Amino acid sequence: MITLIEGVNRSSYAQTLDTMFRGRAAIFGERLGWDVIVKDGREVDVYDDENPLYLVHRGANPGEVYGSLRLMPTTGRTLLTDVFADKFSEPVNVRSPLIWEGTRFCVHDEDGPRTASGVHRTTVELFLAMCEVGLRVGLSHIIAIYDPRLVPIYKRIGWSPEPLGQSDYFPHGRIFVGLWEISEQALTAMRDRAGIEGSVIVEPAGAAPELAVA
Repeated sequence: MITLIEGVNRSSYAQTLDTMFRGRAAIFGERLGWDVIVKDGREVDVYDDENPLYLVHRGANPGEVYGSLRLMPTTGRTLLTDVFADKFSEPVNVRSPLIWEGTRFCVHDEDGPRTASGVHRTTVELFLAMCEVGLRVGLSHIIAIYDPRLVPIYKRIGWSPEPLGQSDYFPHGRIFVGLWEISEQALTAMRDRAGIEGSVIVEPAGAAPELAVA
């Protein structure tokens, strides 16, 4: 299940976030070789100081993290506008209260359980949670950079992006930027394909996060 972590409840999940940042370092810094800053075994960037919303697939143990991603409103600072806006075939300067940026998507255990669609359960639950959060706060889309080799997986999940542009600027190969439309239809399609009923989000202890569109 997915736990939502943001500023108002961040202190309650210190161990979970520490494990998440260490997982990001292992994946983006070591496995993928991205140009990221790893300090004390953790991958943390300036956008982690912007009060993002973390979606974390975790177990019963606070340090048991299977995967995570980060969502931020495009009305503030984002990786796309600060770093990547001029790197694509078409200008990408999306700023809208109805669109949030998704970054740092990662699955820590590639050998974990699969859903009925054959896709890693952590991947599916993170996608379902993104769509659920979008519906909760009235978003129209999620925008994100993606590897075109992942398109078949998106199709199996039942939620594919609309490409906005592509880039050969990066040393690890061609990438795309695209929009995932938020809708009840998309959520239903993903649940049906995965064989998952109901919400994948577990509300955190105490007050639920204030998921207000910035």
